[in-house]
Amino acid sequence: MTDRGFERANDESRARLASLVETLRPAQLAVDLGGGWTVASALAHVGFWDRWQAARWTEMLAGTWAAQDESIIAAEHLANASLDPYLAAISASGIPAVALEAATRLDALISGAPDATVEALEGSPSAYMLHRHRHRGEHLDQIERGLEVALAAAVAGAGAGLAVGTASGAAAGTALGDHLTRNEASRAQLSAVLATISDADLSIAADEGGWTIGQVLGHLTLWDRFLAARWRAALAADPGAQPTQIPPDLADLLNDALPPTWSSFSVAAPQAAVADTLDAAEVVDRLIATLPAATPVATIMAERPALLDRSIHRLEHIRTIERARQGRPR
Repeated sequence: MTDRGFERANDESRARLASLVETLRPAQLAVDLGGGWTVASALAHVGFWDRWQAARWTEMLAGTWAAQDESIIAAEHLANASLDPYLAAISASGIPAVALEAATRLDALISGAPDATVEALEGSPSAYMLHRHRHRGEHLDQIERGLEVALAAAVAGAGAGLAVGTASGAAAGTALGDHLTRNEASRAQLSAVLATISDADLSIAADEGGWTIGQVLGHLTLWDRFLAARWRAALAADPGAQPTQIPPDLADLLNDALPPTWSSFSVAAPQAAVADTLDAAEVVDRLIATLPAATPVATIMAERPALLDRSIHRLEHIRTIERARQGRPR
């Protein structure tokens, strides 16, 4: 039987693109991604090449063109070099929708291709014509990283405008700094990922000790909720206290015991389980953002940074989830 697993990966990358298009604000099109790229030019690049490949697929399925043509691949590299500076100058608000339409049309053509064509392409230099998720995912990663950096800069700018010591709950000075910025940015990235996760995605195997994506989310939920509870207990005892240390062997036992329970929860109520992950992140981030001025922020950041900077834990698992959904190797 012909392996058409790439179709799921294509669908998932298109869902990521659709989620981005739905939430992208016009001003974000101009965000600088580095290397001469903006969000608009990256989307224009993705849209152009999906349209180009759709045109190739149309000819190929009609029997008027053969896929295995090395001269075409060489010409594409030349076209990239010529197109990219031009695309970088584009900032039209219609680009995101055009990119999504191109991806939708292309994926439909690929899904309708006969098995014989798929088998001829798979494993060949032209396999990228099947695996459009790879190119799409590369640029979606690029855009998401750029938007995360832009968000972090915006949050940092807003924080810098606050008078030190005037925030009713936040620890003074350094508490308005980098760890809060990273928490907000990583939570925004988590929210974007969770918005595209389907019920079926929760059962996909991840690369963390045989866990599924659902179990990875359960792990994130547990440790964010547990940390929030530990902060509350510490503050109840002393406004300048910090959570007590958890012995490594106890942490390992918790990690080993939780996955089956959370997996059952995610199967029984998948959307509630996903929502709980984001809620837990919001709760702990809000608590950290309103810690009293007596909190020894500098000491904690030097010795136990994950108590304040949740991005340390969060981003690692977000990357795991994305790799599992896209079928990418580690």
